Parts: sequence; C-alpha cells; structure tokens
Amino acid sequence: MTQALVSAAAATGSVQVRFFGKIADRFGRVATVEIPAVGCSLPWLKVQLAGQVEGGLESLAERGLRAAIDHTIVSDKAWISPGQEVAFLSMFSGG
Repeated sequence: MTQALVSAAAATGSVQVRFFGKIADRFGRVATVEIPAVGCSLPWLKVQLAGQVEGGLESLAERGLRAAIDHTIVSDKAWISPGQEVAFLSMFSGG
C-alpha cells in the first residue's frame, strides 16, 4: 500500500452522540465517538458504543429505541459522517 492509502485508511473523524430517556441512564447524556473519515453505518456505531458500558448491547437493542442524525429520525440503514450529531431516544411514556 502506498503511504497515501495507508494515511487515508487510518484517518478518522468524530461524531457527538446524545442520549435521551432511559438509555441516558446507561450511557450518560453525551459521548464523542471516533469513526472512520469516510463515515460509518448506524449499526457499526452501535457496536462501538455497546462495548463502552456494561449492558450497552442490550440497551441499544431495546424495543422502541429510535435514532436521529442531525435532528431527523433515521432507520438502521442510515450512514453517519464525521461532524454529524447522533441521538438515541428511548421510548417515553407519558401520563
């Protein structure tokens, strides 16, 4: 591999991740996560986050958990680019 390709492959960026509702009890309110400079899929980001706290995988697989990128609700097929804001929102119950 040439030096340019090695440098490009090693390049990273970051995203700010916010947590709302019950999931914030597990992860806290905000995290910064390093992702590849080319971006990543939402499932890839979930795997990175899951390993950071005990019970993380179960929390991120919780029924009703929603994800948003830059304030727009997205599906698990979403692509995340460095500099974007990702939010995870647990199902809220109201009364």
